Amino acid sequence: MKILDFAQPERVDGRLGRVAAVTFIGATAIAALYFGQEVLIPTAIAVLLAFILGPAVAVVRLLLPLPLAVAAVVLGALVVAGLVTMLIMNQLAEVAGSLTGYQANLHQKIQDIRHLSEGGGALSRFVSMVASLGRDLAVTAEPAAAPAVRVQSGSDFASVAAFVAPLMRPLLTLVIVGILAVFILLDRDHLSDKFVRLFGASDVHATSEAIGDAANRIGRVLSLQLLTNFGFAVLVGGGLFALGMPNPVLWGLLAGGLRFIPYVGAMLGAVLPTLIAFAVTPGWMQPFLVLGWIVGGDIVIGQIVEPLLFGESTGVTPLALILSAIFWGTLWGPVGLLLSTPLTICLLVLGKHVPNLGFLQILLGDAPALAPYQQIYHRLIRKAVADASTVALAEIEEKGREKGLDDGMGRMVVLAEADRAQDRLSAAQIEAIVEGTDEVLDFIADADFDLPAPVGVAVASREVKACFCCVGGRGQIDDAAAAIVAFALRQAGLEASTSRHNDKLPGDSKEGSIPIHLICYASHPSEAIRRYTLRKVTAGGGAGRARHVVMDYDVAPAPAPSIAGAAGPRDCFVGDLAALCRLAAQHAVAVAPPPIA
Repeated sequence: MKILDFAQPERVDGRLGRVAAVTFIGATAIAALYFGQEVLIPTAIAVLLAFILGPAVAVVRLLLPLPLAVAAVVLGALVVAGLVTMLIMNQLAEVAGSLTGYQANLHQKIQDIRHLSEGGGALSRFVSMVASLGRDLAVTAEPAAAPAVRVQSGSDFASVAAFVAPLMRPLLTLVIVGILAVFILLDRDHLSDKFVRLFGASDVHATSEAIGDAANRIGRVLSLQLLTNFGFAVLVGGGLFALGMPNPVLWGLLAGGLRFIPYVGAMLGAVLPTLIAFAVTPGWMQPFLVLGWIVGGDIVIGQIVEPLLFGESTGVTPLALILSAIFWGTLWGPVGLLLSTPLTICLLVLGKHVPNLGFLQILLGDAPALAPYQQIYHRLIRKAVADASTVALAEIEEKGREKGLDDGMGRMVVLAEADRAQDRLSAAQIEAIVEGTDEVLDFIADADFDLPAPVGVAVASREVKACFCCVGGRGQIDDAAAAIVAFALRQAGLEASTSRHNDKLPGDSKEGSIPIHLICYASHPSEAIRRYTLRKVTAGGGAGRARHVVMDYDVAPAPAPSIAGAAGPRDCFVGDLAALCRLAAQHAVAVAPPPIA
């Protein structure tokens, strides 16, 4: 197997140069994202808000001019955000004020745990062991010096400035985000035109489709996330209210907001309510009920409701979302976690529409990276026959018997023969493909299919009784092709058996049946191969009935004979499995003896 083509150093140097260039560009982009976060984070949040408010602006714009529509929507969003903020602050103040009232319950639970550790039980021994290890590892420390007391005098203005200064940064960020969002909404059409001019003036249609695809996907995802997370907040708040938890509105809003973080947000939203339930109630059942309600609600929303609503709207794999959340969270902190999903969708759209970034679609997209026949081929090489059988059976169930068998097993064996011809397969891999093909076909044969045979084949099977013997032409891959052809004939209602290319062929067929040999190939054979295999297979007779069968999905013309007496194209059946079965059935009718009057 060739790893590097040292005969062509220019090609190797070119590949290494491209890899180095891509690595440098990627490192530069990551560094720019990290060091430029002060500018990029407000811009990203503003774009996110513009996507969220865009549908509302489009609706209000039907009644008002664009500037007034943007102003009305933005003011409405500010009012809603302000009310929610005030509600959360009031709820937090209530929680902070009532913490001292939970001291009795906490003291009781500590006493319960202490009682469990008394009497030399397992918990007591474990605590004693940990304490002993702590004493052994402890380092004798000198008494700490008393901290020096610094008396600092200052004006009231300095005190106020010290209090206000930490608040100015987030307030300025919010103001910048609001201003950017307003201007993006006002100039949305012109910004779209600028992007088309900047990135795809030579192909306006494709670039417009890319921008529209990104906008539709992100807008749909954000809208549905907002809807489902609000529903989750209502579900959590209502359930905690029924369980008697204090401040259920706060915990519902907290759970719904944290759920914007992919996969782990709901778990984080369940921690604080569970701890509060642990402190509020005297018993032990309440915290587990709170935790179970939040986790169960997340499972229902995530596994039932969201798949029905989202469908194919994201197109991103769960693993890609998790890795994206880790990546953006590491770069931009909590804001990166919230922005990870829309940013990942943007990268996916870029990979879909920009040829040089196609690897992004492969890495992030949920579409299969390999075609079904490539999946089967890859799994058979690894000897994962069960997985290959699952893929092949799914193809047949989805596309029907003929089309599914062609797109699965048929194209697989043609691909295997192409790799064998280029010396890419070892002997063990070829053996695994041949043996695995037989096992996959046995697995498919055991499945219960209620599919009718093709009309032409069914008629031929009633008119004549033929027994096809499918034999490999040149080698082991052709043996696998013969097994697939025989299986397709049996599925079509014809009688067919299989023999390997180096096996002795059966001498007699069933009484009343016409023996027909089909010499099978996974690619077009040469004239010499056709002549040799035909003479070998028909040494005992039946040369006029034997035919060469070539699996070819491009239906390339067979090589024309240049030697007198050689087996010509008329002796070959070329095509997919459906065509081969039809041609074999017609051939059986043609060579059958006329009925006795």
